[in-house]
Amino acid sequence: MNDTAAMSTIFSMLDIMNAALMSEGFDEIVAEADGSDEWRLLSRNWPLIVESELEKGYYSFSRKQANLLSRQDGAFGYADAYLVPAQALHVRQVWTEDDSGVRCLIQWHQDGLRVYVNETEGVWIEYLEAADPSFWGANFSRGVQMKLQAVLLQVKEEHAQARAMQEMAESVFQEARTISSKSRSAGPPYRASRFGRARFGK
Repeated sequence: MNDTAAMSTIFSMLDIMNAALMSEGFDEIVAEADGSDEWRLLSRNWPLIVESELEKGYYSFSRKQANLLSRQDGAFGYADAYLVPAQALHVRQVWTEDDSGVRCLIQWHQDGLRVYVNETEGVWIEYLEAADPSFWGANFSRGVQMKLQAVLLQVKEEHAQARAMQEMAESVFQEARTISSKSRSAGPPYRASRFGRARFGK
């Protein structure tokens, strides 16, 4: 594995959440979906933070689709779960298709590895894959962490510190945008599809 590939796998969703929690004096999350207040808070804010940054259109991505068929037991109140592709940086939406190819967007949730649904016969997903994933491993991950820290500071009612953390996060995201702009020639910049307003993790 080359250095870039290694960098892109170091920072998982749980790693980033725990970095934010520890920085603000909270207990770590033991495992994804461990039932803790910390997991519930950050897992609900994660998709909004990531999607908001991606929708600004500064990043160069390939948009891929996959049909997930290997069912596992679900969680988060959903009966079924499906592993997402290892190279997926961010799952944007989940749907089913009938025999004629008509799509139906469905309710779903995600942790760092799986999507959770109430669909026993498999689902389709749209996910994003970067030409150069290294920005996700460092600057982008740091920006997400700091946005999560701002959420935690709001919970502690430290509103001035939360605003300052938001501003710091924007500065770090700018570094990620600069890195991504250098790889734009590898593919078209990400733009929201016609399903682009469908919420992640409903």
